[in-house]
Amino acid sequence: MSGKPASTKESVILIGVGLMTIVLVAFGIFAGLGRPIDGTTTLAERFGATEFPFDLAVTQAHVLGTGDRLVRLDREEGSDAPDDAPDRVIVNFLKNPIAPGLLFPPQSEGVKPEKLAEWTADATEVFKGEITRGRVEFGPWSTPYIRERMFRDTGHWVDSMRVNLSNESVNCVVFAEFPADVDGTEERLVELLGGLEIK
Repeated sequence: MSGKPASTKESVILIGVGLMTIVLVAFGIFAGLGRPIDGTTTLAERFGATEFPFDLAVTQAHVLGTGDRLVRLDREEGSDAPDDAPDRVIVNFLKNPIAPGLLFPPQSEGVKPEKLAEWTADATEVFKGEITRGRVEFGPWSTPYIRERMFRDTGHWVDSMRVNLSNESVNCVVFAEFPADVDGTEERLVELLGGLEIK
């Protein structure tokens, strides 16, 4: 993708927005931000699927003050989807073409052993760290992914995998969240992405 390079100030703002997005996605908190939009229509800008994998369905969609749009899909009640499949997906349509790249920094921030030991002994603090990164391939597509683990004050952890599905006209990052204490895997991520039917 081409675009005008960002100034230092713009980059700092975009990084802040990117980090905020990751936190919002991790907790599923954005219903009170921005204004509601049609999630199905928004998804159709990048995906051809009318029914989504793992019994996922659109539950929320909002446009934020930044112009970014967030569409949330949750697993439907009574679903017989596999227990190790993503149960929440958030698709982030970013306004700035530079922003997707900022969500995939070259340096990883892994889980610090001392931090993990503290949390294991007393899970009163919330923190996250990168577990793995690589590339995932599905059909003709190949894209980088990052798998992060959020350690919550409930004593449980949640894996989230994000992929950059941007092209020349759409800036799009998908976050797939797995059930508590379930390892996020490339295999389930591939099933999800294939089922979305990227245009």
